[in-house]
Amino acid sequence: MASLTTVPAGRFRLPPPESPSSLRALRHRQFAIFWLTAIVSNSANFMQQLTVPFIVFELTDSNTWVGAVAFAALIPGVVLTPVSGVLADRLPRRTIIIVTLSVQTLVATGFLVLWLADALTPWRIVILSLINGVVVGTQVAAWQSLVPLLVPRHDLLAAVRLNSAGFTASRALGPMVGAGLLAAIGPASVFFANAATFVLLLAVVFRLRPRQAPAASAERLATVFRSGFAYVRARGSMLLAVGTGFMIAFFGMSLVQIAAGLAKEDFGVGKSGLAGLVTATGVGSVLSSIVIISGGDAFRRSRMALGGLVIYGIGPLVIVSTTNYVVGLAGFFVLGAAHVAVAIALNTALQIQVAEEMRGRVISIYMMGVIGGLPVGAFVGGRLGDLVGLRTVYVGAGISLLTYSLLATLVFDRLGALDDEQREPVPPTPTAEAAA
Repeated sequence: MASLTTVPAGRFRLPPPESPSSLRALRHRQFAIFWLTAIVSNSANFMQQLTVPFIVFELTDSNTWVGAVAFAALIPGVVLTPVSGVLADRLPRRTIIIVTLSVQTLVATGFLVLWLADALTPWRIVILSLINGVVVGTQVAAWQSLVPLLVPRHDLLAAVRLNSAGFTASRALGPMVGAGLLAAIGPASVFFANAATFVLLLAVVFRLRPRQAPAASAERLATVFRSGFAYVRARGSMLLAVGTGFMIAFFGMSLVQIAAGLAKEDFGVGKSGLAGLVTATGVGSVLSSIVIISGGDAFRRSRMALGGLVIYGIGPLVIVSTTNYVVGLAGFFVLGAAHVAVAIALNTALQIQVAEEMRGRVISIYMMGVIGGLPVGAFVGGRLGDLVGLRTVYVGAGISLLTYSLLATLVFDRLGALDDEQREPVPPTPTAEAAA
């Protein structure tokens, strides 16, 4: 493992990598296998995320119901993600992931059984989505915090970028394959594929042997929980990352969650058309990821984030500028490309700046902003879509993101704090010292 180089003020800076390309992280076998399997499993999960809103809209013909299902799937993360961060710092992260993946397998199987029995009602979809949301909220911090333990520290940023890029690749592959399965076989094939790939990922995680994370404090849960918030509040760059993550989730990616109504009512396309819009988002994400991975450390995070925010604001305006489906595809492509640029910049900034013993809590607070913004944005957007029309919702979202971009330029120094690569060690607590 590469050693850390000491710099003034008790901080540390990572040594320069041997290669600027993020692909260097794939030299590490454990990470490479986990990364590839996660792409397969996440792709199947995105297939299900495409299928469920379509089924809901077909059953109810209501944007509000579509938004409500997205809300049920994602809102538990707002409550549970901070707790999951504490758990990720105190319990083996691999164990947390094994347990949560097992429950996700059961949920996917539940969708399959209910569909085959012709018993998948809107309310049952809400309940299954809620259970899945609870599981994801518990899992997310452990997942994000496990990745750095699968590679040497000097390849941490490369692994984080690839982890984000793999997730966005799944967003492209999932809807594309899912649309084909949905049209050729039906929803049952999608639910089966999701359950089967969860089993595959479980087998891989069982075999992982990650590095051991530093022991967390044995203080009361509430005390450790508050210490995470205090740690983030004291660091402007982390607060900025959390706030920006909420903005792109609420005004950006939530638009994809409510795209079913737009596809049917404005573009006049069916389920394959909806799949095309979601796939366009994923393709934009993948191409953006390729550029970012190839450039590696050459891109400044502040420029990636600010440029991505501006482009993000343009995307919704392009989507509703006309009822032409091709233009809509282009707009969703822009959304995907912009989202991955901002998300990778924010995630890598946090991962490099946080001390290892605080990683789970800090990542969970960031994910709370993202996961909180997505369901609330989808629910509010769906409800407003029924009241004033989805086109108006998309215009408002685009204007809001452009306004935040201006605020970031004038008030937040063009997001320059994201470029800080120094990591402050956390002084050990008396409890931790006693335990040692």
